Amino acid sequence: MGSNAEQDAARDTAREAEPGTEADDVPGWFWEVLAATRPRLTALESWLGSRPREVLEEFALAHECAAESLADYADGVCVDGDGWSEDDTEDLCAWVVAQGHGFWEAVRTGRLRLDEAARLYLGRTPPPPGHPAPWDDEVADPRHRGYRSPAAIVHGVYRTRFAEELHERLGHH
Repeated sequence: MGSNAEQDAARDTAREAEPGTEADDVPGWFWEVLAATRPRLTALESWLGSRPREVLEEFALAHECAAESLADYADGVCVDGDGWSEDDTEDLCAWVVAQGHGFWEAVRTGRLRLDEAARLYLGRTPPPPGHPAPWDDEVADPRHRGYRSPAAIVHGVYRTRFAEELHERLGHH
């Protein structure tokens, strides 16, 4: 990959893309990894633990881009008359991504509305036929106990392996 400055510039360019283009920044390998490791968080933890720093950074950016392509978090989502906060909307979008490419694509393209996905997330409606099993929350390394989701585990693995905060490395403060 190039120098750190080149990598930082590439990440900044990806982040500044117009809304709706984030989906183009999600590589196919990202979806393949989620599909291959689901529903075992320990499998994803192990996969991340065996990859170089740059792959963990690319995984985190791919997850972020996929989630951001679903909604403007600040707008929230309204579910059964309740307006969700920015943080809750961000958590929902991360959950949608963790469900895999097919589910994410259905929400991204509007075949499934975000509020409908939220009802699934909350357990208010049953999952559709063929919906994958939920992720478990088991981790192998006790230092990763605070990172029990596909969106978070990459941060725990990165911190453990490189003694650095991934969000700081990616320029999120």
